[in-house]
Amino acid sequence: MIVVRKGAAFIFMALIFSAGCRRGNPAVPATTMPPTPRPQTAAPSPTPSPSPTPTASLAPTPTATSTPPPTPTPTAPPLAVSGDPRAVRLSTPVPQSGAACGVVDVLDFPLDPPDAENITFAGQDFGVYRGRYDKYHAGEDWWASNRRGSFGLPVYSIGHGTVTYAQPLGWGRDQGVVIVRHLFDDGRTFLSFYGHLDPPSIVLRVGDCVARGEQVGAIGRPKTPPHLHFEIRTHLPDEPGGGYWFEDPTLAGWLPPSPTIWHNRVASAPGVQWARPFAGAGAKGIGMWGDDTFIALEAAQLVGVAVEDGRSLWTLSSEMEIANALLDTDCNILYAANRRGRIEAYRRPDPQGNDTIEPDSEPLWTAEFDVIGRPALLPLPGGGVALSVWGRTFAVSPEGALLWETDLESWPFDWLLADEGLFLSTSGRDGAVWLVAEAGPEIWTEAVNGRFVHTGDQIWNYDDEGVYRLNPASNEAELIYPLPRSFLGLGSIAALPAPDDGVILAHRDRFDQRLIVLNADGTVRWQRSYAADVRGETDFLVANGRTYLTAQDNQSAFNELSVYAIDLENAELTHIFTGGTRSAIPLDTWTLSVDDDTAVINIGGGSMVALDTRQALKIVTAPVQEAQ
Repeated sequence: MIVVRKGAAFIFMALIFSAGCRRGNPAVPATTMPPTPRPQTAAPSPTPSPSPTPTASLAPTPTATSTPPPTPTPTAPPLAVSGDPRAVRLSTPVPQSGAACGVVDVLDFPLDPPDAENITFAGQDFGVYRGRYDKYHAGEDWWASNRRGSFGLPVYSIGHGTVTYAQPLGWGRDQGVVIVRHLFDDGRTFLSFYGHLDPPSIVLRVGDCVARGEQVGAIGRPKTPPHLHFEIRTHLPDEPGGGYWFEDPTLAGWLPPSPTIWHNRVASAPGVQWARPFAGAGAKGIGMWGDDTFIALEAAQLVGVAVEDGRSLWTLSSEMEIANALLDTDCNILYAANRRGRIEAYRRPDPQGNDTIEPDSEPLWTAEFDVIGRPALLPLPGGGVALSVWGRTFAVSPEGALLWETDLESWPFDWLLADEGLFLSTSGRDGAVWLVAEAGPEIWTEAVNGRFVHTGDQIWNYDDEGVYRLNPASNEAELIYPLPRSFLGLGSIAALPAPDDGVILAHRDRFDQRLIVLNADGTVRWQRSYAADVRGETDFLVANGRTYLTAQDNQSAFNELSVYAIDLENAELTHIFTGGTRSAIPLDTWTLSVDDDTAVINIGGGSMVALDTRQALKIVTAPVQEAQ
């Protein structure tokens, strides 16, 4: 049985696990979408010449078996968690040639370091136009969460560096200013700027060395309410400047402070091979384009990105704003869709040759349907694509002919491409599992509607009430392991690495958050609670034959994604990576396995990085191994 599995986006989290199109092992990812207001009317009007349109029919509805296994305990023993990817990079500044105050190890934030988790009002107003000055803000304003309590709040250096300016009344009525120069081990340098400081708190002098986390002053009482004006810039080392600029500050030597801090953090993290800065909202990982290139959706354009170094190799030229894309099952056609029901198909010009070649510049064909909304694209058995907008679904052949249309009655949640066809689940308490064959879709069962995974010759389904084994031959959905009811989408399931035919669950309910490992026969190997040590919505990443747990912690002030290596033998986690942003776009967070060792991670609203998971684990655990 040849199977491709694609994880669906869901309401609270959008971690996307995509397969690729490597030669000899073709696989096709797709992305489903969370809900948006459903149009009142949606009459299809495809431009291709339609072939006969089958209607959806109801197959006999399988039910769960009546002999469930024992109910699990409400809570599980705690899971052992180790590893600190930040700690392995920390160092005391050491004077050296050309760097009298040492070089930067890791950057922190200026308030509540290292992560400013308790600072809500900060990191989001760089480059904002202010009408009262008729200029653009060249920094960020930082307050305490209780704005009235900002006066006297300690301000800290974001990294090791040298003071280039320190004046208690550098801004006059707007009070004190300190500027620090930071040098990196690759020769890069920039300045951090701290303004509106209380004059008596400034005791540093020009030439002084400061370490990361060392206090540079405290928030004072400027003309405006007390706050810190924080900049990162590459010019004006010994004068304050005005805090505003006539146009986009990035054109005149300023850098966006919070994104710069987070980008430097992830770029220097253990195992990170390269990092790309934030490229715009709507980012998605589409899949592999051969062995050395993957396709990413950035700023409504499809981009071919080099696995080795993150370079943009090509950009697909489309007149429409692309909202989603999918590779055909043979990986020779790239489908793109917008929010107005339009699909464009692009041919791969050299399917057996150079995988860095971009698709043809002109579409092979286009199709338009009278629907509006965020599009889900699904692969069809035998090739082609299905466009689904709020359940209204149109299937188109690789040649552009309409095959069938139907209403799934809800938006797609997850899918699994198998020998029998495409198993598709839909969202909501009344969701169902559909089986899509070449002739069209049929409801396979209304008993379950969760996530799919394939191991050995078994198809598993994990929904909000338990784990089922699906038997397409007998139309049975057997309940293997019941669970305390959860919300569909808060948990996830993954196959254990070969040759193991079991599965691992990350389940969250009102009692606990736990990892559960099931053997191939459905018996429990172990279960452990991670509620005390892992924050956020969890999912899985499989790379280099190893399973990793990912956790997205989306708070009002920040969004962080952490990766943990799972030791299946000893039931332990090792924390190997954390990336984040203070301008969160949670649904743009995803992971994509691009080779045996490397996973591309996109932090929604932040940076995209390539993480060598094996190397990251080796670096994070090295101090422990050496101590032993």
